[in-house]
Order: sequence, then structure tokens, then C-alpha cells
Amino acid sequence: MTVRERAEALGFGYEEYQVTTQDGYILTLMRIPNGPESPSDIINKEPILMSHGAFAAAEIFTNLGEVDSSSFYLANQGKDVWLYNIRGNIYSREHVSLDPASDDEYWEFYMDTVRYDYMACVDFILDITGYSQTAILADSLGGATLGIALALEPEYFSSRTSIVILMTPALMMRHTNAPIYTLLGNYPWILETVRMLGVNVVGDDNYLAREISHQACLTIHPVCSLLFSLFVADKNPSALDDDSMDIFLPRSLNGVAIRVLEHLFQSIRTSQLTYFDLGVERNLEAYGTELPPQIPLENINTPLALMWGEFDGTIVEHDAQWMRERLDANIIFDHTYEGQTHITFQMGNDIEEINEDIIELMSEYPASSPNT
Repeated sequence: MTVRERAEALGFGYEEYQVTTQDGYILTLMRIPNGPESPSDIINKEPILMSHGAFAAAEIFTNLGEVDSSSFYLANQGKDVWLYNIRGNIYSREHVSLDPASDDEYWEFYMDTVRYDYMACVDFILDITGYSQTAILADSLGGATLGIALALEPEYFSSRTSIVILMTPALMMRHTNAPIYTLLGNYPWILETVRMLGVNVVGDDNYLAREISHQACLTIHPVCSLLFSLFVADKNPSALDDDSMDIFLPRSLNGVAIRVLEHLFQSIRTSQLTYFDLGVERNLEAYGTELPPQIPLENINTPLALMWGEFDGTIVEHDAQWMRERLDANIIFDHTYEGQTHITFQMGNDIEEINEDIIELMSEYPASSPNT
């Protein structure tokens, strides 16, 4: 079931737009403007843009049904919900001049390049809604790419965002317990080899793979738990909503660019957050230095709310503390949720407190309305 089908089946509004970035990538931006408890005739609803994690897409925010899914919950609370899909996933794989199927140049982007996605989406949302600001919520990889965007374009985002909520942001992964991520981070030649073989995207949409994983989850539930443990290493599997996990794994094959994964896992090896390491010669051409420059997190000038999971095995406390120290000047909320893991923010069986905190934060830091 697509986001549109699920939204409309539950009585929510749904709209879909194509947004073009300044470097030519065409993104699909999904909108849930109203819900059963917040009808469409209510005007000037405050916008919020939501950004998903690795391998996922916008639909991750709809997995838990009408009551608990963060997108539907926020829409029912009177928010104008916008769901972003990162460049290169199955919903955002178009370009004004490049063909993703035949032009490798299409896939030459990194986490810092994704800032153009956010800027295009924010501009579009403000233009449509008439607001001068929007809230942004970003999960995991989304938190990493958004954090980098805030650091590289501080003036842009400080004037256009009311609050940024980062859920288990993956800005630093040096001490991750996730076996697959640790392997790929410490042995970068694995992803380099895959890319040299002509594969530019991982976890791509594939009907057969979806069906196999779906049936495996339904008939041999521990298979799902094993796969999750390899990728996210969460320490409290009971916090997962079983039904949403059986749905999520088959639907998690939404595509993420290998270049983005290479950049994401770079901190595992280097213990630093930098631009992508292109090698000495190309670093000199691109950055003017032999080593890639640091991402200047100290430049961020936007109110930040940080949300962590007590049993998160992907973003562990040591790395969370690294982020806190560098984001400290802008943190207005910092909370670790008991029992929660890395993935349960969107797939947990008890996320009422998280959803309520999002609403409270948006109330404390409201976006400037059209009438302000």
C-alpha cells in the first residue's frame, strides 16, 4: 500500500509534488494537509517537513496507522505535514538532464550535497503555505544530512526554520554496534568495489526481494529480528511493533546512493565529520587541502531538539555525546527515551510520548505564520 493509498484509506488528505533542486535533481514531495480530526477547511496550518533514514522513504512515517504514525498524528493535531524523499531513492530518481540508469554522474553526490534537497523543499513549502518558516524533523541519516545542511547554510536555515528536531542523528557513528555498518565503515573498499562494478544504489526497489522478505517475516519472524540486528543492533527488540516490522522490511528497499553510504560510514573509520574523502589528488582539486575539511557544526544557528533511544545500538551514547558537545549552543531539548531503540521512533509499539513531545516543541517554537 502506497502513502497515498494508506492516507486516503484512513481519511487523510494527500497531495504529491515534484520539486527541482538547484543542481537539477527532481524530488517527490508528499503532503498530508489534513486528517479526520483536522479537516481541510482549517486554514494556516503550521508546516513541518519530515526526513527519513537510510534505505527508507517517506512511507516510514506512515507505518503505524492513524493513531501512532508520526505523520498522521501530526496531521490530526492540525499540522501541515510534508514528507521528503532523498535524491536517488525510488521516489526521487529523476534529473533535468541526467539519466540515472545510464549516467554515473547522476550518482556523484554526498551527504553535504543533499542540502540542496532541503533548500528546494523548504522554499517550495513556504511558497505554497505562505509561511515564512517551517519546522523540520529528521531521522537517522536524515538527521545527518540535515545537520550538515544547517552547518553549511546557517543563514538560510536560521531564517526559514522555526525548530529542527533530530531523532537519533547519524552525524557520528565511530562506536556503532551495528555489524554491517562497522564492516563497511572500516573496509571502505567493499562499497568502492560495488560501485566500480556499476552498482550506484543499494537496497533498490525489487518486487521479488520485497515478496521474499515479506513472506519470511510473516512465516519466520526471527528472520526479521536477525536482519534488524545486523543493521541496527538495537538492544530491546520488544520495543518494536511486530506488525510494522513485518511491513517495514519488505518496504525498506527504497534505495540509497552508495556515495551517501560511503560518506555516512566515513566517521566510523576517521572519528571525524568531514566532507567526503576523495583521495589526496581530488581533495586538492575540490577542497584545496590533502584531507577533506571538517563540517563546521559550530556554524549552526537554529534551535535544535535532540531525541535518542535508550537501547539504540546504531547511535550509541558515546557518539551521541560527541554530537551534544558540538551542537550544545543550539540545543533547546535533549531527551533519551526509556525503552526506545534506533528504529522504534517510527516502528515502536509505544511512541505516544515522542509524538506528544514533537507537538509541544512546535508549540514552544512556532513557525512565523502568514499573518505574523
